[in-house]
Amino acid sequence: MTKETFEKKLFYLDGIRGLAAFAVVISHYIQVFYPAALNGRPQQAHFKWDIWYGHSPINLFYNGQFAVCLFFVLSGYVLSIKMFEKELDSETFEKLLHSSVIRRYIRLAMPAAVSVLLVYLAIITNAFHLQEIWGTTWTDMKKNYYALDTNIYTVIKAAIFDPFFRFEAHPYNPVLWTMGYELLGSFLIFGFLALFGRVKKRWIVYVVLSITLIQTYFVAFLWGMLLADLLKHKWIQSKITAVLVLLIGIYLGSAPYTSLMGTMYEPIEVWTKMINQWIQFNIDPRLLARTLGSAMILFALLRLKVLQQVFGWKPFVYLGQISFSLYLIHFTFLNTFSAFLFSKVIHYFSYNLAYAITFLVSMVPLFILSHYYMKYIDQGALKLARKVEKNMTDQGALKLARKVEKNMTSSKMQR
Repeated sequence: MTKETFEKKLFYLDGIRGLAAFAVVISHYIQVFYPAALNGRPQQAHFKWDIWYGHSPINLFYNGQFAVCLFFVLSGYVLSIKMFEKELDSETFEKLLHSSVIRRYIRLAMPAAVSVLLVYLAIITNAFHLQEIWGTTWTDMKKNYYALDTNIYTVIKAAIFDPFFRFEAHPYNPVLWTMGYELLGSFLIFGFLALFGRVKKRWIVYVVLSITLIQTYFVAFLWGMLLADLLKHKWIQSKITAVLVLLIGIYLGSAPYTSLMGTMYEPIEVWTKMINQWIQFNIDPRLLARTLGSAMILFALLRLKVLQQVFGWKPFVYLGQISFSLYLIHFTFLNTFSAFLFSKVIHYFSYNLAYAITFLVSMVPLFILSHYYMKYIDQGALKLARKVEKNMTDQGALKLARKVEKNMTSSKMQR
């Protein structure tokens, strides 16, 4: 793969990543303002179509878990694609792997930590307004969601440790639950590449690990890496096949949060139950469907130029560039600025119109903040990661040089 080709791939991969991040944003606005579209409860519906579109493929555009699965599949693909190049010699392979391992925690931790500090600042300045709209929106979120401990030690621990080493909800910034999977999923990729990346019969390992990890999000990283591994072969070039895979992927990825039985998604639950009975597993049908759907959509994207052109559109690419920042700060922004704005406009407009005004107006400052967060925090993390890597590499080279010099001196003395 030439450098030019790889950069083009990054463009449309950025585009789909950006749209996935925006889907997460929409999902949390839906969670607060239109909870029935997620939980399927008529008593919480503000609009007569809430239940209907919540059970249709439309929910793909605000299906947060699908978007997260797509993030993980993309991570598995992007982190491993360079490692499967045929012309890559062993020394370059090891250097790339070493570089990725050193950078990964810093790359994720610094932006995540700053997002927690923003929550801390919002708490001590009383900037959260969820409690003011809670009774109007009928959201399932707790009224006192942000009644949190502001002890400095607790906040620092929540910023740099909890998101990466505790697989549970993170009250300061709920979206950080994915960080632990991103970090350990990355090291799953790096470990696989180090142990089996150059082994011809690694397909057996793919199968074993797929079965082992099928009940977790980690299988998404594995399947993303599998797509990168298969890419070097001219496998399944048929456009018709790619379109069929895309349609199936959309169907699977849009599996709703509510019960699948009695909907067009019933076959997913039926087949998953059969698999569970056969292999004595407890696979979540939605997680399996969304993960498999994500992998199939990425496959179609890698095979259909028309999709590459769509997702390579400059606004989508830009959205991908700010996607990590947008993902990290949007939930806090939703419960501060957006909640405050809605609490004011709801007195003058109907519910749906008040929401539309709130959402559209909120996107302007949210995108501006995301841009500068990307520019200074996200890019700052990348620069810091490179600097740390360089220092560690230089120190390693210095130690090696000293060791060689010492051995040479010792050899001369013996002579």
